[in-house]
Amino acid sequence: MKRHLLLLVALCALSSLTGLAAVFSTSPKLLQESSKNVKIYFDTNECGVAALQKATEIYAHIGVTLTSDPSAWTHVKGTWSSNTADKKFTKNAQGLWELNIGDIRTYFGMTNANEKVAKIAVIARTAKGDAQTGDTFIDVLDEGFQMAIEYDAASLVLNAAKTISFTVNATEPSTITLSVDGSQIGSASNATVLTKSHDFSQKGKFYSVKATASNGTTTLTKELTVAYPEPSVQAAYPGGKPKQGAVKNADGTVTFCLAAPQKSAVMLMPAWDGYNPLDKNVMHYQDYEGNRYFWTSVDGLDPDTAYPYYYLVDGKTGVADPYAKLVLDPYNDRYINPEVYPDMPEYPSQLNNIMLAVYHENINRYDWKVNDFKGASRQDLVIYELLLRDFTGTEGRAEGNGTLRRAMERIPYLKELGVNAIELLPITEFSGNNSWGYNPNFYFAPDKAYGTPADYKAFIDLCHRNGIAVILDMVFNQSDGLHPWYQMYDKASNPFYNANAPHDYSVLNDWKQDHPLVMKQWTDCVKYWLTEYKVDGFRFDLVKGLGDNASYGDTNAYNKSRVERMAKIHAAMSEVNPDAYFINENLAGAQEENEMAADGQLNWANINSAACQYAMGYSSESGLDRFNAERDSRTWGSTVSYAESHDEERMGYKQQQWGTTGVKGNHEVSQRRIGSVHAQMILSPGAHMIWQFSELGNTQSTKDSNGKNDTSPKIVNWSALDDDDTYGLYKNVSELIHLRKQNTVLFEKDALRTQNFAQAAWADGRFLHLAKDGKELILVVNPEIAGDKTFDISGMLSTNNHDYEIVSASYNTTPVLDTDRGTIYIPANSYAVIANSKVSGIDSVTNDKAQAVKNEVYAIGADIIINGAYTSAEAFDTAGTRVPLTGLDTGIYIVRVDGTTFKVAVR
Repeated sequence: MKRHLLLLVALCALSSLTGLAAVFSTSPKLLQESSKNVKIYFDTNECGVAALQKATEIYAHIGVTLTSDPSAWTHVKGTWSSNTADKKFTKNAQGLWELNIGDIRTYFGMTNANEKVAKIAVIARTAKGDAQTGDTFIDVLDEGFQMAIEYDAASLVLNAAKTISFTVNATEPSTITLSVDGSQIGSASNATVLTKSHDFSQKGKFYSVKATASNGTTTLTKELTVAYPEPSVQAAYPGGKPKQGAVKNADGTVTFCLAAPQKSAVMLMPAWDGYNPLDKNVMHYQDYEGNRYFWTSVDGLDPDTAYPYYYLVDGKTGVADPYAKLVLDPYNDRYINPEVYPDMPEYPSQLNNIMLAVYHENINRYDWKVNDFKGASRQDLVIYELLLRDFTGTEGRAEGNGTLRRAMERIPYLKELGVNAIELLPITEFSGNNSWGYNPNFYFAPDKAYGTPADYKAFIDLCHRNGIAVILDMVFNQSDGLHPWYQMYDKASNPFYNANAPHDYSVLNDWKQDHPLVMKQWTDCVKYWLTEYKVDGFRFDLVKGLGDNASYGDTNAYNKSRVERMAKIHAAMSEVNPDAYFINENLAGAQEENEMAADGQLNWANINSAACQYAMGYSSESGLDRFNAERDSRTWGSTVSYAESHDEERMGYKQQQWGTTGVKGNHEVSQRRIGSVHAQMILSPGAHMIWQFSELGNTQSTKDSNGKNDTSPKIVNWSALDDDDTYGLYKNVSELIHLRKQNTVLFEKDALRTQNFAQAAWADGRFLHLAKDGKELILVVNPEIAGDKTFDISGMLSTNNHDYEIVSASYNTTPVLDTDRGTIYIPANSYAVIANSKVSGIDSVTNDKAQAVKNEVYAIGADIIINGAYTSAEAFDTAGTRVPLTGLDTGIYIVRVDGTTFKVAVR
């Protein structure tokens, strides 16, 4: 059941009919729709969630799945937060928490006789809902005679001799037998249960455990395999140096490799072998450069088939491949709309909450339209920070259902805005489907909540076709709890993670940055995304957390190991793309960041506090000179400065809450002041960033009641453009960006003549003067809340004063330029930009509020995509037969959009 986001979700092992369900169990043991007096038991001791173990009240979030769609919750009792008596567990005499359901169909209010229950879906949670188990699915068997077998071992793949107890349950009195390798170890007559134990002690053997139950007319059989394999044996990785992940070899075989220091045995558990423990899948190992790698080679895999697999480590821990290019998530994939990810590989029903890697040789096959994209110079970047989840979706709602395909429809909007780069909040596979992405688990796999791998590539390709670079936000400081290397080890002895972070900013699980395999993961990761997805660079989250363990005293002090680590990652990127953008969220001292700048790296510069002060109308601490790196003690052109980012509060929200008299509650003035902030930022030398919808003066708070980031979905509000003042702000920001893009010479290091955005420059106005190669551009800002003013700019004008004109001004204002006197009149709260005739104009900026754009028509997979607004569209095959726009066969199609014809190839 899709629920609100929890960054730290406590997940319990799920119950099943093949293992003794230590967390959830039922009475009767085997459930059918006709079962009477049904009870569900929850054992907090086995769950391992401290908050649930201490809870005095526990409630169920409970529903069913149907045979028509076994993965979708339905007939859910109440809401997530409803604490009603019919969902409350009570503690029984045995210390178990008990929920009395009674009759299944009655309890869930099922009146449609055509609906058949497949499973009961249940979550145990605290009364506040701040701690919970994972989704648990309890089978409801078909009517009639049924049987199942349980066992008390955590795994049936052993790494030591073990005695295992098996319990056979039947729904009717039966003759029950249990045998191992054909030898009977127990039987019972006229019974519904049989429990027997057996010693498994022969290493290198794979045992067959068989249970039968006969009611006189029908005999049921269930079989299990208990594997006690030989440990992995040493053998050299093919070709020498181990390569992690699944690697296709020249001879057509595929070698699967897992780095697992301190481990003695790993077994490949693949779909093509039914996820069964087989002797042939026991992996070899090679010790190389102080680390242990497990590997095995497989032949005969179809390049067009997706094969899920996992690794069983030391016979007890099932993990996916850290280098997986696609991941199947048993917790969350079932909630992804098939329209978002058509034909997603199905999670196998016989497995029990193990993350799966997917090997698909042709997963990266894509017909790129742009193969030679080159973005803007790094000092000329105007970046749009974008969260796919909230950028598009249901208008007027906060459903978090934005996708790549919907975002592609808005590329014309961003092109008109003028930005030359998009920075995506993290998109590598993260926990849940509803997230900012800063809780990653797999660094090589795109998260499926936004679309398919082909969708990601189509998005990047379309951005490149429109002159927009794509930068990925990478979270190398931490991971969530589903990363394989986190799951494989106890916390205290994990070679890859710190039990306690050595720095002050840890949130989730802190990586041990000085482990060579962690560093190898980072360099392999950036090379992969640059190569396979053609991204144009990275923004690295919380670089302060990327130092060596022993390097920390004061986290904020200069740290040489951070400088060296980022230089190594940058060097790896440069092997693939020397021009790739490298941006640090370091927010450290000038010495450290200037050393990074010397390596060609950019650093974030947070100007939010001062920007908000200015926007709210307060002169105190409102200086904005730091938009220019040199005014911030940084190397010229080395910062990406911003007024808003995902981590900061919105200027518009602060205006509404705490704006000064004349600003608070005055929408027109508020939008003008935000526009003036953008003018001071965009026209300052160096790279800058706009957090999505800052160009619309977005007023939704990004913080919770405690002042921390509120990561819940935000309202999709494209209709804001219908407001004149909001559209005016958008138009101003677009004008400013296009002025900058079309006159890059004015933003070179030696072009700055005057800049004064200091706090003191309030009553006398704020000024910027850029001049080079005969071009001149002057920005004048009137910060006053009330008080139109005339400013003397004669000292910035050349001798031919009549060569100037106003090329941009705050929306719905009428500044007056008097070149004879060398003055300009500017209303309060507003700005104006003056330029001479040699400055390229802004003719490319539309004044059409409808944002009309030329349509682009192309194919993604079997679907035809129409980019841009349109009224009517129809498609025809080459025979002239009208066809739908989706689900098409390979071929050439003619598409007519509002009378314009396009030819599209579906491959």
